[in-house]
Amino acid sequence: MFQPDIRFDISILPSNIMVLRDDDFIDFVKEEAGHAAAALLEIQGINCVKSLLMTDNVYAIMDVKSKSLDGLKNKYGYTQDDGTFVIQPGVKGNIEYLIDLLKKKCIEEVKLAKSSKHNQLSSSSTIPKSTLTLLKNKNKYIVDTLNNWCENNKSKLSVQQFSLVEGEHYFILLQNDSNGALKCDIRCCCQKWSSLPLRRGKFQLSNFYRHLQGLNNICPVLKKMISNSQLALPSSTNNPPPLITSDNVPQQVV
Repeated sequence: MFQPDIRFDISILPSNIMVLRDDDFIDFVKEEAGHAAAALLEIQGINCVKSLLMTDNVYAIMDVKSKSLDGLKNKYGYTQDDGTFVIQPGVKGNIEYLIDLLKKKCIEEVKLAKSSKHNQLSSSSTIPKSTLTLLKNKNKYIVDTLNNWCENNKSKLSVQQFSLVEGEHYFILLQNDSNGALKCDIRCCCQKWSSLPLRRGKFQLSNFYRHLQGLNNICPVLKKMISNSQLALPSSTNNPPPLITSDNVPQQVV
């Protein structure tokens, strides 16, 4: 008994088999399965791979009562004692082999399409190492700059401990815009977003500082942190001096 994987060698099929139609398809059937198989398919209007695989029983035509089919039946079948016709075993075997071959071809095409799609997704989702390094450096610069800002403003806020933690008090979003240019947005834990402009290769945090300590209001989260940590120093608690901004906070080179 033949093993299916050995018997059905789809490499013998033409590369364009799935798009063959009409005479081109029938010529292929003649070459692969013989003239009898081609005649049986052609008379039924089976003109491509899809129509062949979607036909439930290609031999059912032998049961059709029509004098116009007698020539086909007598040539490629046998008349039984009860007057019915059966297809010749060799013709049937050739057609079944062809159908199995085409089914396997369809399965392989589907697998290939899925594999190609997976590879495309994997390729598109793979970020070059150089890009990852750049993003890491930009992120580190923002974190370090904010840490310096907190350190420089502890005394101004009259608190002993003051820090903003990434992932808790703020969240950094680095991504490319529609033109492929790198942009950065930062979200405060109070849900307020601030866009950071890029100047001379460095993201400036002035917009975020403005949110944290604006002229008219202070970030509610920062206000609560200061309230919880502030020292009992009457001279500074009631009228704290303005915070140091990015203009005089030492900047780090990315």
